[in-house]
Amino acid sequence: MKKIKTLAVFLVILNFCIQNAFADNTVKIQINNVIINGGKVYVGIYFNEIAYRNQRQDIIFEIEPTNSIVLTEINLPDGEYVLDVFQDTNNNGVLDFGLFRRPKEPIGLTNYTGGIPGNFNRHKVNISINNRRVIIPLINF
Repeated sequence: MKKIKTLAVFLVILNFCIQNAFADNTVKIQINNVIINGGKVYVGIYFNEIAYRNQRQDIIFEIEPTNSIVLTEINLPDGEYVLDVFQDTNNNGVLDFGLFRRPKEPIGLTNYTGGIPGNFNRHKVNISINNRRVIIPLINF
C-alpha cells in the first residue's frame, strides 16, 4: 500500500513537471509612444511587493527602439508582476528627475492611470495562460 501511495505522488509530481516543461511562458510586452531614435528603452520587472517598495527590479533589460511601438517578449511563469519602463533620452543609463521628483524622461507603469504611483497591488498584472500580453504607454510629465 505504501508503494502505491509513493508511486501516485511520484506520478502527480512528474505530470506537473512535464506540463511546466512544455508550457509556453512567453509574455508579449508592447510599449507605446516611444520616441524613435530617442534613446534606449529600459524595462524593469518586479516579482513582489517588497521588490517594488524597495525599487529593486528583479529583471531589467534594455531595448534599442526602431519604432514608436516597441514589441518584445520575455519568459515569465504565471504570477503577478509590476512592469515599469522609461526611455533614456539623454543616454546616461538612469531615469532623471526634476523638481519634486518629477521624471524628466518618458515613463510607463502597468495599470497606471495618472497621479502618484501606488503600491504593488494597484499596478500588478496577472500573467496566466489567459493573459500573456502587457501594454504600457510611455507618458511625459
